[in-house]
Amino acid sequence: MLCTLAIIVVGKSLIAYWIVRAFRHPPSTALTISVSLTQIGEFSFILTGLGVTLQILPPTGRDLVLAGALLSIIANPLLFMPGSTAARRGQAALEETPATPEPPPGPALVPGNHAVIIGFGRVGTELATVLRERGVNVLVIDNDKDHIERAHAAGFPGIRGNAAADLVLAEAHPESASIAIPAIPQPLEAGEVIAKLRTINPALPVLARAHSDAEVRHLLAHGADGTVMAERELAYSLAEMVMATPPYRYAGRGGAAVPPV
Repeated sequence: MLCTLAIIVVGKSLIAYWIVRAFRHPPSTALTISVSLTQIGEFSFILTGLGVTLQILPPTGRDLVLAGALLSIIANPLLFMPGSTAARRGQAALEETPATPEPPPGPALVPGNHAVIIGFGRVGTELATVLRERGVNVLVIDNDKDHIERAHAAGFPGIRGNAAADLVLAEAHPESASIAIPAIPQPLEAGEVIAKLRTINPALPVLARAHSDAEVRHLLAHGADGTVMAERELAYSLAEMVMATPPYRYAGRGGAAVPPV
């Protein structure tokens, strides 16, 4: 009987705790849920009765489950009170943890005729670098602290925050920008940003990235002037390289492709 009670109170609670933690919830939440599950209720009576009726569970097993259920119901309030207190203390400790400091200020933006790049991941980084090499004044917006610190280290003015937030977008001065490029892979967020850019500056050219025809339609419907589908552009580039190789070099000029020897 003690083993049955240990499985209910300890085993089930530990499993619940680690499942909650696996979904990245704080330890205080996991502890509260695990302590609240240190019992089994009336449904176990129905299952054990059905098991005995179907002769898949001996009467001794039914008696053990019923005893474990009764004892766990009695023990649950005694365990829940200290468990909930520990969870509240853990939550208070998390709330007292100092917030992640903002990255130090980067290069100052000189508003006017600048390009607003939203997202400083792999695509945004390459795009910002190429534009700067061609003399374009670039501003970066990204919600990731590490990305903004990297942008500042590379010499780009950067704003940390969600570009769909009005205050963040206003700080980028889209009313005086020359172009905006949402380089983020999330089409729903990009569509929301584009719609807000259109409200602030209807004449602002806006380009965006996409990964499917549905995303292209979504972004164009929200006001994008053009989109680039990465997979399609990669296929075109590879096709051009293929056609430039000796076996196919003259195929695009009206001549027949020369088969390889």
